[in-house]
Amino acid sequence: VFIFIIFASAIFVGIALSVYYDFFSLNYLNKIFISTKELVDQNYYLYSVFFFLVYFFIAAFSLPFAACISVFIGALFDFFDAVFIISLGASLGALVSFLIARLALKTFFEVRYKAQVEKINKGLKENGIFYLFFLRVVPIFPFFIINIIFGVTKMSAIKFYLVSLIGMFPGIFLYVNAGNQLSKITSVNDIYSFNILFSIFIIGIFPLI
Repeated sequence: VFIFIIFASAIFVGIALSVYYDFFSLNYLNKIFISTKELVDQNYYLYSVFFFLVYFFIAAFSLPFAACISVFIGALFDFFDAVFIISLGASLGALVSFLIARLALKTFFEVRYKAQVEKINKGLKENGIFYLFFLRVVPIFPFFIINIIFGVTKMSAIKFYLVSLIGMFPGIFLYVNAGNQLSKITSVNDIYSFNILFSIFIIGIFPLI
């Protein structure tokens, strides 16, 4: 009986590993991507709106999927269409997050941390636009923290939106380019192509530049 259990367990593990490696094989993932791409191409504008809403929801509620979705959108759509979808969804989502913070937290912070808030507002009055732009270009802090911090300041919503939109463009271009390059992978050897490795490398060092 003991030998039978070991033998059955070995077969089960073997089958599980076989299914696992087949499920996550490059060919399998490539088939899924091709079928998804064909579906998107058949209803291009409908899926453009769908992915805009998905990205808007992610940005507004600060869900940790933005980078992955950016690359995925970059792979599925034409380059500038992907940039438009992401930039519009990200900037409007950030604006909603900013407004929620302003409505829900601004009064509390002004009463509880009056001196600190006044000091921050004074600094933002002098260099606020450039500081926000820098934080958008170089993602030192998670975007939802930036949205909340600026939401409790006196910066106008229009100014916050426009600066955020412009500041997000460099990062969006990088992620869309990475998705565009990854969509061209058809074999394991393609992963080691210069364009693929360079795109991933640039995303990795971008926050350090």
